[in-house]
Amino acid sequence: MTATPFLEQEDTDAPPFEEQLLKAAVTPREQAAIRALVEEEQILARDTFRRALVWHTDEGFEFSWQNLACSLYGLGLDESGRAFVDLVLSIASPHQTSLTRVMDLDERRLAIVLRAMISLSGVDTLAVGTRL
Repeated sequence: MTATPFLEQEDTDAPPFEEQLLKAAVTPREQAAIRALVEEEQILARDTFRRALVWHTDEGFEFSWQNLACSLYGLGLDESGRAFVDLVLSIASPHQTSLTRVMDLDERRLAIVLRAMISLSGVDTLAVGTRL
């Protein structure tokens, strides 16, 4: 099996990157985490983040959650971005993060993390939204 950073792939006929990620997410944990990253958009748009998370193999994309965890402080993210990624890592992999990290999130990112956690739980009767 050959693995190369996904940025070195230049297939112009390939589906959008986010679509490929969602397809590659196999486990419920990965699916919830990738949906959160796709919804958040800004962090996933960073080349440094993509390089740390995704490798292209002969079989398609492969996630390297451990590599992302090791690279977290070298990605150029602010505290809110690091807190979001830290929590997403805990959703996707056996990464441990204090739940107090939610205090560093803005309202939009907090809602994304909460929706991901609800999705992972399998409960379909809860909703996250703005209170009027």
